[in-house]
Amino acid sequence: MQKIKENCLKKTLSVLIVIALFFFTRLIRITSLPVFADEAIYIRWSQIIKNIETLRFIPLTDGKQPLFMWLVVPFLSYISNPLIAGRLVSVLSGFLNIVFLFLTTNLLLYKNNKHANPINLIIDSIKANFYPSLLSSIIYILLPFTLFFDRLATPDNLLSAFSLIAIFLTILQSKYYRLDISIILATTLGLAWITKSPALYFIAISTAFLLANLFINKNNQKIKGLFHILLVPTISFIIYNLLKLGPQFHMIALRNKDYIWPLSEILKHPLDPFKPHLMAAFNVYKYFLSWPFIILFPISLILSIKNKKYKTITPPVIYVFLTFLAPLLATTSMAKVFTGRYILFTITPLILILVSLLSGSTKTPKLPRFFIPLIFILIFTPNIIKANKIIFSPFDLNLPDTEAGYINDWTAGWGLKDISDYLIDRSKHANVIVGTEGAFGTLPDGLQIYTDSVPRLTIIGQGVHLSQIPASLLEANQYGDEVYLLINSDRHFLDVSELNKMEVIDTYTRPDQTELVLYELKPI
Repeated sequence: MQKIKENCLKKTLSVLIVIALFFFTRLIRITSLPVFADEAIYIRWSQIIKNIETLRFIPLTDGKQPLFMWLVVPFLSYISNPLIAGRLVSVLSGFLNIVFLFLTTNLLLYKNNKHANPINLIIDSIKANFYPSLLSSIIYILLPFTLFFDRLATPDNLLSAFSLIAIFLTILQSKYYRLDISIILATTLGLAWITKSPALYFIAISTAFLLANLFINKNNQKIKGLFHILLVPTISFIIYNLLKLGPQFHMIALRNKDYIWPLSEILKHPLDPFKPHLMAAFNVYKYFLSWPFIILFPISLILSIKNKKYKTITPPVIYVFLTFLAPLLATTSMAKVFTGRYILFTITPLILILVSLLSGSTKTPKLPRFFIPLIFILIFTPNIIKANKIIFSPFDLNLPDTEAGYINDWTAGWGLKDISDYLIDRSKHANVIVGTEGAFGTLPDGLQIYTDSVPRLTIIGQGVHLSQIPASLLEANQYGDEVYLLINSDRHFLDVSELNKMEVIDTYTRPDQTELVLYELKPI
């Protein structure tokens, strides 16, 4: 009895340590990376939804599904910094990932399927595979890939969480074919679909796996099971079509065409963009996962073959592998533009495969107790170093080309918080008008999220590549307002005569030496 209590205490303490480690790594200095262009847009939409209820579908105007923005809205009511409010949704999505990595790893490793109901199966699988499953969550926490994007206010983390929950529920459903699991799975996939369109990958793969599993295995209730399976895409489709309540629903399909090549074009040049995008994906994995982590996969597979542990590679493990491979190949084949967060949802299946192979394929050698932790530290030391840089010195990051926009060029909002603080202070003394380069994106949305509802402070988006000071700003200056122009030094064509009409208030230099400059128009 005493041993049972001690074991329970150790497990509880282990879980608490892992949870504490997750929230520490995700919340500490959460604003150290500046607001990114897409973050600025999403958070601004959330503010508009919060302020004007009739505009809750405003993300559809740009063809974006709105669930992420809806979830940010409650946080804006209680957190004064909008960037933190937006990023907390991603943090909580990351927390869902570590929870369901733990639960899903248990299911994959547990071989006894003789349970009357799913609850007993889940409980017994946790008892049998607690520490290997906890390892999945720890790996997730220590990966720079997940750390980086868990700290950004983008919908990709939410999609990753929903896709992992769907993987867990699909494996569970393959053992029972129950109506309640089908409804929960369908709802999860429907929510994923109103988060981002790549949810279609998981709807298709989950449905196909459940159908194959139903007809391959001996099951006397095939008609009933088939009905439960078909509920999954049906309910998901119904949830997605609730977005038709928004007048711009059709924009989702139109904007998808801006990001995805049609099949006719792909057939004309099948290796372009597939080949360069696949190489870009490899570079992202190499940077954010590190070589030691990547090398673990062939090692674990070789050990599995050498030790003849072929039962490790079960149908659910094959299904998980497909949830990694199929979306990766589809994204690299069809996407017009590639960036790492487009394949963020492939990381959790990757972790599941690795832990399943390692736990099921290796023989436990008699080693000193310190040896395994030492190996773990050696493997993840490069990741820990990089994670430290992401948290404490993101300005010095040397990101892959596809990810450089988070810290470089016009998409990176270095200095926007300081600029907004300065402008808010000035608005206490005068009516402030601010013109910004562009009408969408980092500027002006990145400035508006910090100045929302501030009286006597107006942000006006202007064109890009300005060759003269906009007439609206000159008119405001004539009326006696304090007028400012916020532009990137490398993206305008203002000549000396135009620049002489303004005074530099402050300059913010990015790692690539591009500059964001705040000018004030000299009083007339």
